[in-house]
Amino acid sequence: MQQVQSRIHDSIQSLHGVMPLWGIDHWVPLGDLFVDVNILESLSSSHRSELDDLWQDFTTGNSSYRSLDRIGLGKEQQRVSGLAVLERNTNLMVVGKPGSGKTTYLQRIVTECNARKLQAQRIPVLIKLREFVDDGRKYAYNLEQFLGQLWRLSNADIELVLNRGLALVLLDGLDEVTGEAGKQIAKEIKQFARAYPQVQVVVTCRTQSQESRFERFDYVEVADFNEEQVKAFAEHWFGTVCGDAGETKAWEFLEQLFREENKAIRELAITPILLSLTCAVFQQTGKFYSKRSKLYDEGLELLLVQWDKSRSVERDEIYRDLLVEQKLELLSYVAVKKFEQQQYVLFEQEELEGYIGEFLGIERRDSRGVLGAIASQHGLLIERSHKVWSFSHLTFQEYLVAKWFCEQADWQTLVSHVMEKYWREVVLLVVVIINNADNLLQLIHQNIISW
Repeated sequence: MQQVQSRIHDSIQSLHGVMPLWGIDHWVPLGDLFVDVNILESLSSSHRSELDDLWQDFTTGNSSYRSLDRIGLGKEQQRVSGLAVLERNTNLMVVGKPGSGKTTYLQRIVTECNARKLQAQRIPVLIKLREFVDDGRKYAYNLEQFLGQLWRLSNADIELVLNRGLALVLLDGLDEVTGEAGKQIAKEIKQFARAYPQVQVVVTCRTQSQESRFERFDYVEVADFNEEQVKAFAEHWFGTVCGDAGETKAWEFLEQLFREENKAIRELAITPILLSLTCAVFQQTGKFYSKRSKLYDEGLELLLVQWDKSRSVERDEIYRDLLVEQKLELLSYVAVKKFEQQQYVLFEQEELEGYIGEFLGIERRDSRGVLGAIASQHGLLIERSHKVWSFSHLTFQEYLVAKWFCEQADWQTLVSHVMEKYWREVVLLVVVIINNADNLLQLIHQNIISW
């Protein structure tokens, strides 16, 4: 144990003690930025709440900023520390939206264990599964053989370590391995967990990405940031990037973020990736752009394109053949179809699949695959309860509706909704996006007078 721990100590710190920071050109020490994630002990998608109950909760909720998210639907779940949940010594399947902090969470675990501050009795290893596709191929993805080679142990010694549960195996990004290799890797993980029940195994995967359940694994979900975590992350971010000026810059950022007029932006800043983007924009411009729509546009591009590209992930679902412009148009179509209804947030799964099928001209079974791809790749559509869906952020839905009307130039239909309160942000965004809003404003004025 001591020989292996000593041998791997420096390489773990080198590999996992730093992290990239979105919008910044250099890597930063993990400890300078890390904010402990919160874990929900039951998955939102497994809840059996009725749509009408969720809608009532949404329309009558009065909690502070709805935990920074206007679509914090359902009853508030109990949150536990991400590091505390590990102490139960159970196997975990940790799911979460893209950019929710799953990889950073595993990095924190492996470095804490490496420093003997957490699970000190175990040898830790963090395997990024997208790299394991190549690294593990010569071992036929057999984790026991791979770890034996990695730790330079004989067959007898690796068997002893694993049988005594002296290993902490962290596997990142199950959703990022696809095709036959992905199936084989998933099969080997399940087999490994059965063969060595004393070893603690933690797997991360994007929400909605698991085709089959893993036996003897507790399923937990990474929660969105709450207000305290947003503040802590911003303080760490600006302290890391701006040095001595970081404290002042963080105060300026948070003071503006929590202004009432920036509520829609605040709703985006609930995952590390979108909060990091928001911090980077503020650091470079001193504001959230003169046109908020530009920030929303960059956020969508980040989730639709840049996130997978930065991680060298290739997807092989039917959805991959669509151009980015087509994906945006599809999402805009879906957003509008729901927003034109009085209940403008929640979709029954059958309804949502129907809209996708209408737009793409495909059968329902194929639209179900497209919905799964949107959910797992971008996290822009998420399952709030069993077969009840919504956009991950109402802000993105509003922006996509605004984009739809700008591209269709259907001002008469837009103006017909101008007196409805929930259309206010859409109308404001349209006015900002289009180059000349004179005709639209005149129509709005006439509608208000006649109304």
